[in-house]
Amino acid sequence: MNWWRHVMAMELRKILAYRSDFWITFIGQTLIQVLIARALWQSIFEANGASEMNGFTLPMMTLYFLIVPIGSKMLMGENIGFISREIYEGTFNRYLIYPLSFFQYKTLTYLTYSAFYGLQLILIYSLFNLTQSGMTGDMLLNLVTGVGVFMIASFAYCMMSMVVELLSLWADNIWSLMVMARFGSSFLGGGFIPINFFPDWMVDVLKFLPFQYFISFPVRTVMGLVTREEMYEGLFFLVAWAFIFMMTANLIWMKGQKKYNGVGI
Repeated sequence: MNWWRHVMAMELRKILAYRSDFWITFIGQTLIQVLIARALWQSIFEANGASEMNGFTLPMMTLYFLIVPIGSKMLMGENIGFISREIYEGTFNRYLIYPLSFFQYKTLTYLTYSAFYGLQLILIYSLFNLTQSGMTGDMLLNLVTGVGVFMIASFAYCMMSMVVELLSLWADNIWSLMVMARFGSSFLGGGFIPINFFPDWMVDVLKFLPFQYFISFPVRTVMGLVTREEMYEGLFFLVAWAFIFMMTANLIWMKGQKKYNGVGI
């Protein structure tokens, strides 16, 4: 069956329903975040009288914070509440009645957003490099590899989000948990400040947690800062955490079906 094509087409139509507003908002947000980050880090570099800090120069830091907001969109999208909202409104019933896999459908709609933002990352990154020193073959390879890593990270984050959102089968409000998951992933994943600037003991701990593999690892892959050994290690932890979250979400779903009240039936 090719139902997945229809689902992807439907999600893309939703994304592009208001094209002008979408692109203006997207480009505006990205540009503002990059300008603010560059001004902040330029002040930090000047205050310390340094041209390089923890392996980052100012141009590298600018590129880092160009990729981060787009990568975060790719990772998290607009899907906060994408399960809990349906449970509270009663539209979740269709996954119990229709011959449609709940996990497959929700994962596919999530990754459709990720893939769309991935195309934007390719476009913005390419334009940035063309205005700088040009686009080399190695840069293109790092970009394609990084986008692929971001897609795997998006799947892992989707599974983690499902774990949190499925708790709404028991709780009346899990909004604070969803916000905490997003904030924690951004902060501990290097979305606010590169992992290189964290204390050494914290870097050692984060190696075994999923967060840095959500943002820092794919961003550094796009920038070409990841060695082959780090690539293998990062992919191992990323896939392992995706599997753990997927199994946990499936367990919660099997238990939670007995708690679901079927509001709206």
